[in-house]
Amino acid sequence: MKHATLYLHIPYCKQACHYCDFHFSTVRSTENEVVERMLRELAEGQPMWSDYEFTSLYFGGGTPSIVAPELLERFITHASSLYTLREDVEITLEANPDDITPERLAQWHSIGINRLSVGLQSFDDGELAMMNRAHHSNHSRQCLKWISESYIENYTVDLMYGMPGSTVESWQNQLNTLASFRPPHLSCYALTVEEKTVLHQQVKNGVISLPADEVIVKQFEVLDHWANAHGYAHYELSNFAQPGKHSRHNSHYWTGAPYLGIGPGAHSFDGTRRWWNISNNTLYSRGAKPTEEQLSPQDLLHERLMVRLRTAAGFRWDNDFPHELGRAERFILEQEVARAVAQGELVANDGGFAIPVARWMESDRIIAQLFLD
Repeated sequence: MKHATLYLHIPYCKQACHYCDFHFSTVRSTENEVVERMLRELAEGQPMWSDYEFTSLYFGGGTPSIVAPELLERFITHASSLYTLREDVEITLEANPDDITPERLAQWHSIGINRLSVGLQSFDDGELAMMNRAHHSNHSRQCLKWISESYIENYTVDLMYGMPGSTVESWQNQLNTLASFRPPHLSCYALTVEEKTVLHQQVKNGVISLPADEVIVKQFEVLDHWANAHGYAHYELSNFAQPGKHSRHNSHYWTGAPYLGIGPGAHSFDGTRRWWNISNNTLYSRGAKPTEEQLSPQDLLHERLMVRLRTAAGFRWDNDFPHELGRAERFILEQEVARAVAQGELVANDGGFAIPVARWMESDRIIAQLFLD
């Protein structure tokens, strides 16, 4: 049976983080209508995905931890009745520290949630205030303690580096704080300034400034060294796992495998075609049709290069090169790969090639040079 993953987008947040450009709303007046539309969308997709086994179910957002556990259970029950879920399906809930209590952890576990993605972002109260996060650093420390005492053993923690005012030393202190909790999985992202965000306006107007590029690169190097020293495998540009704790859901994306997205703004992919829902809660709930895109073999190659070369496994010729492309296209790519290997930007491995970890911060530039004209 073919494998897929299921993503459910809960588009509501307590407040707007200054760096976020995901689809969300701080007004929940449309919640009932959106939920009913999501349940219908799940049912409508069943015929197309009847030959698939779903290995993971992921509640993202937005902030899905703000909705009632009974609603999350309703989604899980409905999905289980429509789709074939793997017996040990990974069910992840994105949760903010201020939503986590011992009671909520027990409720989430009782309805089948077996993994959390905890949006700490920082242990520094100044950085949290700058991002307009709803929690404080004491929430972060307390929630990690509560999780360690709960029945949910699998979880990941999000942290950001490259924060305004941060230094190599302050980032090292963040990691030292994290070390005492030893989460099974860690996602660390360099802060990205996205257009149409408050952060973009603040940087543009000189209200705040980001660290120099060389400081951000050094923070990444410190992170990689710290992770290796503490038993984490650095298996993707921003992701680190203890043995057996790789994110099944995210890893599925990085292999270019099919996935189904439900909810406003959610994306789906069947292997050659992508479609996505409108990022408007009201129009989505009224049945707005998704936008579709048919990917060409060259599009698929470029996408596989983009996702695979951000992983330690890298790109595999047999698995990742589209069979629809001919020998001429493969020869061109082989020539570009050989050039990049000679320059130290790529390394050849068993059956393919990868970007060495030391050059991962240059991955966008390196990958773009491999694209076919």
